[in-house]
This record gives sequence, C-alpha cells and structure tokens, in this order.
Amino acid sequence: MTRVPVVLDCDTGTDDAVAILLAALHPGLDLLGVTTSWGNHDVRHTTDNTLRVLDLVGRGASVGVHPGRNEPVRPRLTPLPSGRDDLPPTLDLPAPVSAAGTEAVEWLVATLRAATEPVAVVATGPLTNLAAALAADRSITGSVGRLVVLGGAHQRAGVTPYAERNVWCDPEAAADVLAAPFRDVLLVTMDATFSAPLTAADVARLRRLGTPAARATADLVDARIEWYRRDPSMAAAGGAPLHDPLAVAALVAPGLLTTLRATVQVERTDPVRYGATRFAAEVDERRGRTSVAVRADHDGYVDLLCTTLGS
Repeated sequence: MTRVPVVLDCDTGTDDAVAILLAALHPGLDLLGVTTSWGNHDVRHTTDNTLRVLDLVGRGASVGVHPGRNEPVRPRLTPLPSGRDDLPPTLDLPAPVSAAGTEAVEWLVATLRAATEPVAVVATGPLTNLAAALAADRSITGSVGRLVVLGGAHQRAGVTPYAERNVWCDPEAAADVLAAPFRDVLLVTMDATFSAPLTAADVARLRRLGTPAARATADLVDARIEWYRRDPSMAAAGGAPLHDPLAVAALVAPGLLTTLRATVQVERTDPVRYGATRFAAEVDERRGRTSVAVRADHDGYVDLLCTTLGS
C-alpha cells in the first residue's frame, strides 16, 4: 500500500484526539506532523493534548507537534475568548514526555515547500494556521494533493443557528483558505458528522478491542455521549457525533461520504449570520469546485475506526 503523506492541523480536544489516533495508526497514512491551533482551548492546552495522544500510542518521538497561532488571522467582528468553559482544557490521558517542535506556520511552509509528492492536509480546527501559511507563501497550494476541512454547515445548525464553530471562530481565515487555488478541497460539514453519531454499542465494541488507542477512544466517545445529552435529538438517539476523525477517514475511505459540488462563501459582515457557510450548489452544481460532504455511513465509519485502532 502506498502511504499518503498527511499533515493534521488541530485544536485538540476529544474528537481531534481520535482523529490524531486514526492518522497516526492507519497503515495507508504517513503522518508527517501535527500543527496546533486555538479554538477549543488555548494553544498551550491543545499542544499538550496532542503530545499526550501521540505519546499514548508511541508516536511522540516520530511525529512532530508544532504550536500555532492563538488568535484569529485578522480581528473578528466581535472578540472571542480562547477556550471553552463547557469543556475541560486537558484530556484525561497521561502527561506527555515528548516536547513540542518548531512554530506551526514556519513548519507548514517549510514542509510543503520541500515536499516531493502531494501532501494531504486535514484541518479540524479554526483555519488560522493554514491562512497564515498561505499569506507567507501562496505557492504551497501546489504541494497539497487534497485539503480536507472539518467545518461548515449546510442545513444543520452549529454553534449558532447559522455557523459551525471552526469557521465561526475565524471566518477570515476560512474565507482565505476556501478561496485559495487548492486542486482538491473537501468540506466535511456538521450535516455529515451528525448523520453518523456513535452510540453506546459502538463504545462497547471499541472497548472490547483492548488496545490503548481503542480504549482511549471508547473513553472519549463515552464522555462525548454524556456531554451531548443536553441536545434533545442526541439524547433521544443515545449517541454523539465524532466530528474530526471523519475528515481523516475521508482520505482512506472516501466512499463513506455523500458529497455534492458547490461554491462556498463565508459570511463575514453580517453579525447575525457571522461565520455561516453559503453553498451555491442549489443554483448550479456545475459551478462548484469544492466537494461538500453532507452525509456519512455510520457502520462503515465505525468499522474503519475499529480496524485501525484495534490493530
């Protein structure tokens, strides 16, 4: 199997952690490094969490972790604190023994400039680091074989009735990245991730696998199911979406996703709809150059997680 070189850009919380595990352990992926961003929490916490995840599966020494920006690429319409009061800043995993590497934007630009084959970039947090890298050297788009962004909402509500959180945190960065000349862009929306929530039965299946990665994932998904009980629809289903790993899964199992082609614009001036992703596919699908994932195959997704994390 030819391994796809991949870079992850994460604001590591519970679902980013599983995305890192999937990218670090899947035999078809060569994880070159992880850059960390603000979003769920301050970069010092998201960097620490990333190191904890990689050390858990013995990849801390071989996969560099690069701390990134801690604020939007340009000022938001309204200030946004870094961090969330509703989520603990530190993952319940052993403290890291590995140390962080060089700064994220510098590392991203250098890595993509030096690439001798196309690199897949998967962004599962605000797009601040990637927008800053583009501002430093726009030619890096030529080195990216596929860009997968976990972000946006088509019909599903996000952190606001209109906007998904990653885009809402830094709409300017999202607009810059989605307008850049990447050859292949996939936007994995909340519509896709909420269509395939993981349940207690999925947690039990993961836990039975017994590996450190599978056990940690079971614990993280358990915590997510408990957190999502505040959402009536999720409480009724007894499940929770596992957003970020679905973006990594798209690299190795694209058939898991139902997609449409669209032009995507980010709302940056209307304070009510700030951060909303606007899709033009309903007008003329032929205009679109971005693939937008709107549904996912739950069973196939869980099979992929179990096969990879249980090995």
